[in-house]
Amino acid sequence: MKPHFLQLFDYDAWANEKVAECILEKPVENQKIILLFSHLLAAQKTWLNRCLGNESPTKLWEMNDNWNNLRLANQKEWKSYIQSLNDEDFEQILSYQTSTGIPFKTALKDIFTHLINHGTYHRGQIIQLLKEERDSIPTTDFILFVREYC
Repeated sequence: MKPHFLQLFDYDAWANEKVAECILEKPVENQKIILLFSHLLAAQKTWLNRCLGNESPTKLWEMNDNWNNLRLANQKEWKSYIQSLNDEDFEQILSYQTSTGIPFKTALKDIFTHLINHGTYHRGQIIQLLKEERDSIPTTDFILFVREYC
């Protein structure tokens, strides 16, 4: 299970990098692009903090001017965390509270799957918005990552 999730998080980092490069090419006109990417990255950080048992002061829907630094930190910290896990850890049930304070219990493997899907969903929104102001947009399909790196 560990290799599967390492591959998915490598894919997520690759796709986020492609989006980041496109955003950094020139200033975006639609600030919703930055808001969505900030949200995607804040959610990654929030879930990592939950998994590690840390407080999560990160606001989920707030513009983050340092989004690219957060992206790079998330990538490194998630990979390190997943590498530290044993196969049985993926079945571990995590108790946490949502951002509105509602308690839940969820298996780590399901949290990881959610997080990858969450990123894919919001990258799709971001790319749709980028199409309105860029001639060239990134393609972030999982199959392209697999063909290139696996």
